Amino acid sequence: MQKLFSIVFLFLFGVIHHSLTAQTPDAVAEDQKPFCPIDNETKLITYDKVVSLTDLKESKRDDLYNKALAWANAFYKNPNDVIREKNQESGKIVCKARFKIQNEKDKSGFASDAGVIQYTLILMVKDGRYRYQLSAFNWKQLSYYPIERWLDASSPSYSPSFAYYLIQVNDYAYSLIADLEKFMAMKKKEKKDDW
Repeated sequence: MQKLFSIVFLFLFGVIHHSLTAQTPDAVAEDQKPFCPIDNETKLITYDKVVSLTDLKESKRDDLYNKALAWANAFYKNPNDVIREKNQESGKIVCKARFKIQNEKDKSGFASDAGVIQYTLILMVKDGRYRYQLSAFNWKQLSYYPIERWLDASSPSYSPSFAYYLIQVNDYAYSLIADLEKFMAMKKKEKKDDW
């Protein structure tokens, strides 16, 4: 009887220990997710910032608007398709663009396409400052698929690969923001009239 009790005790101890120390794929994927800023009102992943440029000579609203428009024309391969709204009077530019994401590399080192991410970038300018809002990210599917669904690890449709997709979205967003901020902070080259 004591031997049976010992076997049952060891079995239960092993089951409890295993359940406490085991990691599920969802838990691992949850740890790998990048920090994605969520807007409190819209509950959407949103990269939003106001940048002051008071130290530049050309910090007037019209100068900043022209600079932001020049950035969009240089950054996007097809700006006529991407730039959906240009309003110099209000100082607003709306861009709707997309980029590709990939699955993780397989054993042979090949990374297959995972689809296309569409997003909206709104640039607004005022005297001495500009604001960007990068938001409305969605995975191009047959119907609208906001990428915020990738954050819900408890969803039945959740896949551990969503964490890898979020990393790519985050990297793309921060790369775009760095390029925009660098371009907007550049001082205008003065033309020399030496001839």
